[in-house]
Order: sequence, then C-alpha cells, then structure tokens
Amino acid sequence: MMLGLVMLSACTERIDIELEEGYIKLAVEGYLTPDDSLCYVRLTETGNYFSNEPVSVVSNAVIKVDDGTDTVLLHEDFDKAGMYLFPEGFNGRPEQNYTLDVQLPEAIGGYTEYRANAYMPAMTFHIDSIALELNTSFDFWMLTLYAPNPPGRNFYMLQQLTNDSLVTAKISEVNVFDDEYLNDEYFYGLAVMGIDKEDIQPGDKVTLVVSLISEDYYNFILEAQTEMQPHDPMFSGPPANVRSNVDNGAVGYFAAFASTSASTYLKAK
Repeated sequence: MMLGLVMLSACTERIDIELEEGYIKLAVEGYLTPDDSLCYVRLTETGNYFSNEPVSVVSNAVIKVDDGTDTVLLHEDFDKAGMYLFPEGFNGRPEQNYTLDVQLPEAIGGYTEYRANAYMPAMTFHIDSIALELNTSFDFWMLTLYAPNPPGRNFYMLQQLTNDSLVTAKISEVNVFDDEYLNDEYFYGLAVMGIDKEDIQPGDKVTLVVSLISEDYYNFILEAQTEMQPHDPMFSGPPANVRSNVDNGAVGYFAAFASTSASTYLKAK
C-alpha cells in the first residue's frame, strides 16, 4: 500500500522545463492583390512561445515595392502602428513580379534590410455559381463550387465571408488545395468548405473568395497550418521549419495573388 502511494506521488510531481530564449526575428505579413483595399504589409517581432505579452510591432520602417518599372513607397497607418499601406489607388497586376524592400530603423536579428520577391499568377479562373448543401450526417453546411478548372496545375486559396464579414481572417482558417489529382475540367458541385450549422441563419449572405496562388505560397500555408496543430506525441519536435520568402532569417511571407468571388443566400425551408 505504501509503495502504491509513493508511485502515485511520483506521478504527480511538478516538472519545470527550462526553455532557451529564442532569437528575436522580423515577422512579415504582406499581401498584394488587384484590390487596393487588401494590399498591405505588417511588421512585427517574434516573441517567446509561452509569453502572455502581445507581439511588438515595428514602426518607422521604410518599405518599398518595385515591379521592375515603377517603385512605390508605403506609408505607416496612423491608427495601427506596424501596418504599412500602399498608395491609394495602387493595384497589383497579374503576371507581374514584385520585389519588397524593407529598411528598419534598428536591427532585428542582426539585420536592418530585408527583401522578398513575389509573382502574381494570371487570373484564369471564374466561378459559375456556388451553393449550400446540408450534410445531415454531420449537421453542417457544405459550400460547393461550380466552375471550369483552367488547364495545367493550379493552386487555390479559399476564404469565406458571411454578410460581407470575413470569417476566415486567420491563416489557420483558410482552405487551400491543388488540382493535381482531381483531373476535372469542371468543378461540378465540388465541396470546398464546411460551415457549422449554427454559424449561418436563413437569409444570410455567404460569399466564397477563390484566389489563384503560387505553389510556394500554397506550401507556406500548409506548413503554417501544420505548425499550429497539436503534435502527437505531445513533446515531439516540429516536422520542419515553416518556409519564408523573406531573406536574412525573417519569418512570414509576402504574397501576391488575384481573386474572384461569388455569393449565395441561405434560404429558409
């Protein structure tokens, strides 16, 4: 009996694991699209995994984007420090290469200058329609897509809006897929996203946004989503470092893509 008590006590003993402090790195979140309202670059610093403090934003940086012919200077948002906006009316163009240059007022990770390159794929995709179909087995709505699939291998990013409010605001919430194994010339009712039954009501407007993205950005999203998921076993190491297209050891991504969208309404029975 005494042996059992000793073993039970040992099983509940507190173990403190000392983790090394990681190097602070620059984190870049940048988007360039034909819609000027979706174009911005956000700069922050990485933080410790167990820290309860918000990440530190990076202000007073000089950020330029060059398309090989013209260069534009971004300006920092007065209301959101660390958020840099493109000039009003500036739009990205498909089939164009873009270079992002960042100059910091103080070094982060040993560097003050960072660069990234992004290519915006051609927008060859259009949506005929979308529909909502109730999956009675799991009690959620399936958002289905009806659209021709352009020739060649394509990489898709899918986002959802409900009543014009973005639901998939986080990278962990977007859906991505490629058509390598679909071999479909037409997506006839392809289920691309699931919506909990409680999240939409009759009369709600549901919008699907489909973006054609590069293969590298597609892999970045998959790797980032994998890192955010629980690991089994609990203390297993990460499968791999999440890629980045920003140099000098920065994390994050500068992405360029074009999008199209379609909407439907949830009808009352």
